[in-house]
Amino acid sequence: MSSRINTILILGAAGGIGEVTARRFHSMGKKVIVTGREQNKERLEHVAKELEGLEYRIALNNIVRDFPQLDTVFVNAGIQHHYDIFQNPPPNLAQQAIQELTTNLMAPILVAQAFASHLLSLARQGIKTNIFLTSSSLAYFPVPFYPTYCPSKAGVASFCKILRWQLEATGVKGMNVIEVAPPYVDTPLNVHHRVHTDALQGGPEKAVQPMTLEEYIDSFFEILEDRKEDGSIRDEIGVGFGGQGQKVWKQGYENLLRGSGMTN
Repeated sequence: MSSRINTILILGAAGGIGEVTARRFHSMGKKVIVTGREQNKERLEHVAKELEGLEYRIALNNIVRDFPQLDTVFVNAGIQHHYDIFQNPPPNLAQQAIQELTTNLMAPILVAQAFASHLLSLARQGIKTNIFLTSSSLAYFPVPFYPTYCPSKAGVASFCKILRWQLEATGVKGMNVIEVAPPYVDTPLNVHHRVHTDALQGGPEKAVQPMTLEEYIDSFFEILEDRKEDGSIRDEIGVGFGGQGQKVWKQGYENLLRGSGMTN
């Protein structure tokens, strides 16, 4: 992997999966730049002070200017709201839904657009480049608790596939688009409503329990090292239910394509 990832920008690294991913890449000797929202500035400052050489930004302005050899962008930011449209909907439902869709779907699309030409240009020069976009196992296994989160992550999964197909049409071989699909992981993402969603599943004894953050990160990096035959990173990195969902979708889609005569 050292030949494919050298300078990496990680969005959404002020906690949870993003922060631990940044720490792991830093421990491997990579140049790491992290970003987060303004309210998380103190946390980003703390991480940057703790990890020598790691840098943080609140905004993405001038990232390419400051780091012209940036070869990898990892979009990991996300938020999650729990609500019921029919029973006791929150008074700010529209605001919540717009915020969730903006953060989880629109932001990754805009980030990909912002860095696409830079990464493609480096790839044309023979420098291996990558963009990681984080979807979720809930992109493939929607649940009733998250009526906006699930479709927002399904949108990211779809966007990844489209971006990859458009990249293939350029003929450039040195750039990868990777969809990352985590399972339910023990992070602060759902801390405000975990008790409620557990109750909806019959209580914590019956509710689906999260994978530990450490187990997830170890599995992610293990799959990351499992390369294609040409040495490039795999198109999908799915752990647990995330990987199962990606596999079922891919098999079903390919069967449909073959049935339609669009592929052999």
